[in-house]
Amino acid sequence: MATLATQFDAALRRIEPQTDAQNAADAHKQVSGALEADDRLRELGVSPVLIGSYGRDVSIKRVKDVDVFARLRNATATLRPGEILDHVKDVLGEAFPGQVKRQYRSVEVKFPDYGLSVDVVIARPCVDHPEDHWQIPQKIEDDGRARWVETNPVKMTELKTAANKKFLLSSDNPKSGVYVPVVKLIRQIRRTWVDEQPGGYYFEVLTYHAFQDLEPNENTVAEYLCVVLREIADRLPDYVEKGPDDPTLDERTITTKATREQIEAAAERIAEAAQLAEDARDEDDVCASALKWQELLGVTQQTDDPEDVFALPDACNADGTEKQTGRLLKGAPAVPAGRDRYA
Repeated sequence: MATLATQFDAALRRIEPQTDAQNAADAHKQVSGALEADDRLRELGVSPVLIGSYGRDVSIKRVKDVDVFARLRNATATLRPGEILDHVKDVLGEAFPGQVKRQYRSVEVKFPDYGLSVDVVIARPCVDHPEDHWQIPQKIEDDGRARWVETNPVKMTELKTAANKKFLLSSDNPKSGVYVPVVKLIRQIRRTWVDEQPGGYYFEVLTYHAFQDLEPNENTVAEYLCVVLREIADRLPDYVEKGPDDPTLDERTITTKATREQIEAAAERIAEAAQLAEDARDEDDVCASALKWQELLGVTQQTDDPEDVFALPDACNADGTEKQTGRLLKGAPAVPAGRDRYA
């Protein structure tokens, strides 16, 4: 079995949204500053926080939208979401002329120079247990009223942090967390193998459940990825009617825009991907293994210059054969055979 640890490290760097992350941080800072500068929002206790894949540090190249959770800590049940969203739109419209659009339960601010947008979602303390959870409007009617639904997006960030501390590549290195790298790789595989839906968060939740239920203890990223991907492939068919449990809210499940047919198609494709990953892991030939990993992870998505996420070792040809150098490939399970020549 070829480990190819160097190539996996490079693959993770290749899907890391470095420039996007810098731009997203700046966009978030600007939007949060505009919200916090408004008198009325300050009275409502506005407290913006990053959520979404970027906020949890599990996003991959490219980041095109940033989610800001605008918590209104002092809001009560009398707050009409339609009216406050109009106010937020006006505040942001003044700060970012021509860049703001009111959506059905959020306000979007476009940053064309960065090629991304910021979605501001308002939230009030949950009526039943305001110290723990939040509520966001599910649908705002013409009169400004809405049905509020419970949510707890900050909890997923906490669960991510805990999982990355628990699952380590090296038990004596607390910085060797493998959960976040595997989530990123699973997101890349979803983009490569699944047509649009289910989305990235859905697969992130499946990854979280796989880690919690299996408690894998592997030695390499490749082995962790195989175990988790196989578990996702086995579970997906069970979620055609109802989604997986929501790890952030008791007795709730994850919803998706995916149709029954899309989930079934995704299950079939991910099963194929899981088999390819296992074939790559079990392949003794380094170059042949690397070629399978390259197929699995595809190319960087939504970029001007797509590139293979998993690069073949220098000693490998593009077709997965070894270049005739006679030297040992890094990660190979055995040394090359001798040439019957003696000193």
